[in-house]
Amino acid sequence: MSNEQIFSDTGHMAKIGLVRFGQKRRACIAALVSLAACSGPAIVESSATAVTIRYGAADGIDEARALAEKICASHHKTAQLRTTANFGLTDRYAHFDCI
Repeated sequence: MSNEQIFSDTGHMAKIGLVRFGQKRRACIAALVSLAACSGPAIVESSATAVTIRYGAADGIDEARALAEKICASHHKTAQLRTTANFGLTDRYAHFDCI
């Protein structure tokens, strides 16, 4: 028996072979990266004195700053950007002090 299937849809025929593990893995990683990039900024760590925000390239530092301002405001403080760090194309982190 062959590892391939043939199917027909409205007169069109296509031959589908087995997808190798490496191809599945790359597709899963690409899907996860896409989801992470679309998820918006997220709080990684926060306290009364500092907050760390993960954001994507599509979000930008302005959205991260707005979220940090909201967190610091809950402690009656304002957010001041301390540092940023980029890890790859999608993982970006902004570290704010609440002053």
